[in-house]
Amino acid sequence: MGIHEKMTGAERVAKRRAALRARGLKLKQLWVPDLNDPKILADIERGVTAINLSEDEAEVMAFCESNYEELMANEPDYNWGPDGPPEGA
Repeated sequence: MGIHEKMTGAERVAKRRAALRARGLKLKQLWVPDLNDPKILADIERGVTAINLSEDEAEVMAFCESNYEELMANEPDYNWGPDGPPEGA
């Protein structure tokens, strides 16, 4: 691959991953809920309805909000390092 040849998407990804590994980073993949899946949305709706119908709704929401605030207060701003964020981030 010469200096003027364009890299394929796979080559760019491989180069980026190699650079990240050279900086001591390790690839981790996460499975997260698909918010476009009707089953996931129905499950969320069931949970919200259960909280709303609970006699302890205010207490449950206060607990959730305090944990979220504590989590976010302890979350540092992400440092992308000297290369900055990847394209599109």
